[in-house]
Amino acid sequence: MLQEPASLPDLASTYRELYRTRFHADVRAGTTTPFVVPLHLVAYWVVPTFYLAIPHRNRPWLYHAKWLVIAFVCAFDWYMIKNVASQNFASSYGAGLLAAWATIWNFTLLVWTKPQWDARRVERRRVSRPIHQTGSSQQRTRLPIVTGQGQSSKSDTEETSGSVSILTGPREIALDPRLNSVASVAKTTATHDKVNGTGEMGASSEQLMASLEIIEAIEDEPEEKLLARDIIALNDNGNDENLRLDQKTVLQFIRLARENEYEYYWQEYPADASFWTRLDWAFDLVSSFRLTGWNWAPSCLPPYGVPPGIGQYQLPLEYGSHTSKQGYKRTLSRRRLILSRLFLNFIPSYIAIDLLAAVITADPYFIVGPEHDHPLPPYLASLHPVLLSLQRTILGFVAVVIALQYAWNAGAIFLALCCPPILGFRAHPWHLPSLFGSFTQVLDHGLSGFWGAWWHQSFRVGFSAPTKWLLRHGYLPSPRPKTGGGRQSTALVTPLAGAVIAFAQSALIHGAGSYSSVPTTHYWGPPTFFALSCLGTLLQSVCSHQLRRRIERFPRWVRRLGNFSFVFLWLWATSWTLCKSSPSADGVI
Repeated sequence: MLQEPASLPDLASTYRELYRTRFHADVRAGTTTPFVVPLHLVAYWVVPTFYLAIPHRNRPWLYHAKWLVIAFVCAFDWYMIKNVASQNFASSYGAGLLAAWATIWNFTLLVWTKPQWDARRVERRRVSRPIHQTGSSQQRTRLPIVTGQGQSSKSDTEETSGSVSILTGPREIALDPRLNSVASVAKTTATHDKVNGTGEMGASSEQLMASLEIIEAIEDEPEEKLLARDIIALNDNGNDENLRLDQKTVLQFIRLARENEYEYYWQEYPADASFWTRLDWAFDLVSSFRLTGWNWAPSCLPPYGVPPGIGQYQLPLEYGSHTSKQGYKRTLSRRRLILSRLFLNFIPSYIAIDLLAAVITADPYFIVGPEHDHPLPPYLASLHPVLLSLQRTILGFVAVVIALQYAWNAGAIFLALCCPPILGFRAHPWHLPSLFGSFTQVLDHGLSGFWGAWWHQSFRVGFSAPTKWLLRHGYLPSPRPKTGGGRQSTALVTPLAGAVIAFAQSALIHGAGSYSSVPTTHYWGPPTFFALSCLGTLLQSVCSHQLRRRIERFPRWVRRLGNFSFVFLWLWATSWTLCKSSPSADGVI
């Protein structure tokens, strides 16, 4: 006979007590070390931060000392994975995951890249003089351009026949400061496009008419008309399709540019600055998972860079798109970020986790794993095995997503609310985009969209660094073969190798977390799951590539349904490997 449902929740309590008893016994025996902060952050934060804070661009011996740092980090992290644990399930899992990630991250910063040569971050400083006192209207057509070295170039504007050529990206717009009429703007833009041979306007005719209406609507002030014209020209010639200007937006940009309290610039490694400045730069680099605000930030996030300049003004951070093509979003309002993350993410996640924990702990599957002989409650025992497996898969997936949302948004709220006095600009909402992208990436791209765009990209920089290093050094072919030569098949080699390398590293960190989480675990589960995920991603990508002409004939909703079905069925068929590796899943979430 089945046991009474009232006795089932005791299984979770009993298991937790058994684990804690075992943990304390191992600590007394000296085979386990409790996870202690900040001691066990030494290899992740302390050592690489201090090493990068010491200039080594002109000291070859110090640069090659990175191998000593790598050796120490690997030894320390191996010890953590083997011996460090906690009586809290989540902290114990995090100890192994942190150790494995620290190894990957140190290889990224010290081997696969050269931060003191190539890394730059967006920094800000207070404007040294009142912005409204700078320059005349005739001088404000100059658009300073930030070079790759993070400094303005004097040759960025070329004066020809009294006009100023403003570089705004792949094209340049010829603006004549003597021409203030609306017709001149339209004529100049159209002429430039014809010179380029495009035969088309930089913006559509509707956009151009809207731009002309904006300029006409602005009061007859030469400075405002000129600034509005430059902002519209800059926007129309960018690649950002998400930014649409109207009169109110343009006037707001002009006002914010005039009232800007700060100016933004690219900060390279401050080799000649004080130790504290270098330490701040290095700490920011080491501690930033997704490198928001850096020139190495993943392309799936909203663009990070110095706001463009218009004349003597610099546009505010508000200018530009704050939503990426993959659906990641950010806000610049601290109040809006705190309120939205608190009431739309954090509190609902907290409630959902509490409800899910009550449901999950009623199923022995989530407590002791698939291999158990404990009786099921009646409402589970009556389900068909297929429906029972489906329910467990959905519950497990939802629990992981909600737990990630809960932890991530708790950190974002804490940074935005409590850390500005300490971290300054690093705690600005600009640095805190959303955790997940748009689910349409899954519908449009299948498993590759699931893992490469929708799922959180916290480890993306580290996962992609080895592939970029191999590509830079010629060990992998370019994914974009030269026109007129080369076989198309070679273009797939680098993406396939990159996927294998990324999934292998993901398997490493999750396997390490599984190994350190509980006394007995199938730590081979995560490597198996991510190996199968890699196989599924490559299989779907190759098949879609080979059959793309036939697939394109189907309506969009059919293609999306096919992608979603493949993702759902593949994850459902492989998720059992993760459950075998986490018999204490209820404690982790």
